[in-house]
Amino acid sequence: MYERMLNKQVVPTEDEINEFIGKKSVENIESIKKSLEKIYKINLVLRFPYGNKYGWGYRVAQIVNLNRKPKYLFDIFFEKGSINVMCRLKIETEEEIEKYNKLTEEGKKYWENRYPCGGENSGWIKYRVINKSQLKDIGIFLNIKTKMEIKI
Repeated sequence: MYERMLNKQVVPTEDEINEFIGKKSVENIESIKKSLEKIYKINLVLRFPYGNKYGWGYRVAQIVNLNRKPKYLFDIFFEKGSINVMCRLKIETEEEIEKYNKLTEEGKKYWENRYPCGGENSGWIKYRVINKSQLKDIGIFLNIKTKMEIKI
């Protein structure tokens, strides 16, 4: 379970992605996308980054200025029956710690088990989203990353 789309040679169609991740995951991606679009112009790019273990996913970026490259926010990787949101962030300030404290126990465990990078209080989280209730944690992590109030 939770296998990824690892064939780099074949670019998946939207229908293939939707069938692979399932209806609930398609709805979760739409919820994330709609929540972000209330605040930002966003750019979703289908890609196969980071070597052969991550597989196909969307790079989600904020369009800041049409003359500039979009600002990377996070990735959504496709998994059989789920999605996996991968995001790099820091939790250092009092405000960020306050937001962290609003995470569910599951969300806190994802932070505690992050891949460390960029110092003691930062790293990459890889959050498997199986149900809609987990989107609250994703919203909190994005609030911390972007300093914007994002409600998913």
